[in-house]
Amino acid sequence: MKYHFLAGAGLLVMLSMAGCGDDGGSPPAGPVGWAIGHDPNFSAVIVHTANGGLNWEIQGDTSFWTGCTGNDISALDHQTAWAAIGAAGPAGGHILHTTNGGVTWGIQNLPEAVPDGVKQIKGISRTEAWAVGLHGPVLHTLDGGATWAIVPTEGITIRQVNRMDVLGDDIWIADYGNGDTGMIHSADHGRTWRQEQLPSVPAGQGPMTISIVSAQVAWTDVRPAPDLYRTQNGGGTWSIDAPNLSGPNDIDDLCAVSADEVWAVQNANTMGIVLRVSVANSQVVKQEWNFPYVYEGVSCFDESTAWIVGLKSNNGDASRPDGSILHTSDGKTWTSQPLPVNNVRLWKVSFVGAHR
Repeated sequence: MKYHFLAGAGLLVMLSMAGCGDDGGSPPAGPVGWAIGHDPNFSAVIVHTANGGLNWEIQGDTSFWTGCTGNDISALDHQTAWAAIGAAGPAGGHILHTTNGGVTWGIQNLPEAVPDGVKQIKGISRTEAWAVGLHGPVLHTLDGGATWAIVPTEGITIRQVNRMDVLGDDIWIADYGNGDTGMIHSADHGRTWRQEQLPSVPAGQGPMTISIVSAQVAWTDVRPAPDLYRTQNGGGTWSIDAPNLSGPNDIDDLCAVSADEVWAVQNANTMGIVLRVSVANSQVVKQEWNFPYVYEGVSCFDESTAWIVGLKSNNGDASRPDGSILHTSDGKTWTSQPLPVNNVRLWKVSFVGAHR
């Protein structure tokens, strides 16, 4: 197995300003991506790469969001991305946005405070994005975030969101707090909503992740069982299609490659488990890798190309960096990518053009 730990201090690179209506000069040298996490003061930290992760740099001025942890990141194109950050208290969470490749990140105005933080965000175009708070509400913008509107979810109480995904008219929200009816879904661009029941979910447990393939197909898992669920009829029914994949504890993120294949990262307390799972003709084929970091986020292009991000466990080797980014380009071997600082714990990652 190819696996290297790399660490070191890097220089912040000052980039020239580019308008959101152009391509910002020369094309990137490789896949463009962002990852988000937090520093020891629990302030959000955003890191960016323009060459597939050969180099990562810190972006933004963390003094603008001190005490707000980094919850989610969504890369749209090499100029445009959104970030969700949050903190408990009157100020609540914020949405950050860049239209110049991260040279600047602006805090966007929300229609009301989101007391427990903005948990998830998904960019659809340069003008449209969706977001949701840890306990709601659902938010939507059609003007690049100049204004955000609260989207009613009539008859549904959002209790504890962990992940959301959006594709076309479909918005799925994995609400762990709602138990076996914790998959919240709109199939008509937010006009109406319903709760979808997941089978065989023990009391007090609920869905943790969601990754959409099409209007008909999506994947999820249920905390803390290592079971992958799938719908193939637009959420009409969900089934456990890949049960008992590994030991217990949360599968924290999914990136679905297709209707039959998905990447998953699992928090196993003292280590991280990375899974690539294929399901065909009721047969489950699994590949598994184990690493001494807890992995929380995954972004994938296909069955060969993926990035995962995570953090050192509480009893991890003190000499290693607090955060980790791993990359595979062959679906077999993983290489550690260097972070510009050693004290950032990473939660989510998103690459332009990827499935996540």
